[in-house]
Amino acid sequence: MQCTFSTDGDVLIVSPAGRIDTTACHDFKAALNAKLDESRARHLVIDLAAVGYVSSAGFREFFLVGRRMGREGGTLSVCSLQPQVREIFEIAQFATSYPMYDKREAAVAAVKAA
Repeated sequence: MQCTFSTDGDVLIVSPAGRIDTTACHDFKAALNAKLDESRARHLVIDLAAVGYVSSAGFREFFLVGRRMGREGGTLSVCSLQPQVREIFEIAQFATSYPMYDKREAAVAAVKAA
């Protein structure tokens, strides 16, 4: 699993690629938390366009980073979910806690408008 990072104002955008499974979730968590510590971004958008699988351990990391963002006065949004990943997020009712968007642009615009 690889992650690329970019910023748009006070929005940190992370784009993981590959599988976020039991093994990769530790690398994902470490890379994401290090970048959040470094950037001090207020909002986080995770673009899942290149992620084909998320295990339960990987899914847990989304909730943990969402709680971190909330404690720090920020927000978490996810976007561009592949159909099989979207199904997992919908079954777990992720959208009741954090917004999900079809496109990255929509996610970034929504958090900037908030």
